[in-house]
Amino acid sequence: MRRGKATNSIPRWAYPWETLRVTPLIILGCGYLGDHLARAALAAGRPVRVCARSTGRLAPLGALGAEVKYLNAGLPKTINPVLSGWPGATVVYSVPPVTTLPPGHAIRAALQGAHAASASAFIHFSSSGLYGDLPDDEVWIDEDTPLAQGDPAMSGFVTDEAAVESCAFDDLRTVILRLAPVYGPGRGMRAQLRKGKYTMLEDGSHATSRIYIDDVVSVVTAAEERAPLRARYLVADDEPTTQRTYAEWLCDRMGLPLPPSRDMYEPGGRRNAHRNRKLRNERMKRELAVTLRYPTFREGEAAIEAQEAAIEAQEAERQG
Repeated sequence: MRRGKATNSIPRWAYPWETLRVTPLIILGCGYLGDHLARAALAAGRPVRVCARSTGRLAPLGALGAEVKYLNAGLPKTINPVLSGWPGATVVYSVPPVTTLPPGHAIRAALQGAHAASASAFIHFSSSGLYGDLPDDEVWIDEDTPLAQGDPAMSGFVTDEAAVESCAFDDLRTVILRLAPVYGPGRGMRAQLRKGKYTMLEDGSHATSRIYIDDVVSVVTAAEERAPLRARYLVADDEPTTQRTYAEWLCDRMGLPLPPSRDMYEPGGRRNAHRNRKLRNERMKRELAVTLRYPTFREGEAAIEAQEAAIEAQEAERQG
């Protein structure tokens, strides 16, 4: 990419949403994370555009007031149209690495499209699983820890991050968020335990970090407001634990037996990967002035229980 200024001649202060102090939000790849982010932005009165291959799945957001657009990141010609018309917007890129195109091609097209549309910020959801696929329980990971080499499953994330970091458009503020595994209502260990699909690796002895969905939304908002150009943050809660510590606590709450364990090396099979780590979130909290609402899994799981109880009470009232 060549360094350059946006071609739109309208000064940023003249955008109508700047005068209203409301920044439009465009979400490329709107799944679990994008849905929660869109709902929070709509509740705050922001213009929101949600984009994905399955537009039918986005209908509930459309009913709440979001613009729904078709996007297939594997077809770069679909990218520019969904970014146009909202200068000054924040673009959130929540698309997994696209393997049908040359490495990094899709995200570079999105960066170019965002710049051409005079977007103000580009926030990329990356992964905290970039530090290797073997357990490393003693070492704390931060934003300056070298990435693991030779991990094919994560090569697309490495390439996409490199495309963002090499973006030369100084008027497009880029932010990389390396997310720990995200949990919340309907997603995470609780949901897997209910389905009988959760297993611990090597008796649950290895360190894991995580982040609650509502805290991800808060981090995105804080990054929009405060992150500097070409920023990068690990997004995780305050208390990494072992799988077993988490599972024992949660199974006791749910009245379920402890889930089974699997070995790292299983006969006749491939080695089971473990990419989770003990993640430091100090830079995130310091630079973005973020205070987590759910600093450990205990607060997060209590929030899920409260939400489920409220839904059950509403359903009982309708039936009663």
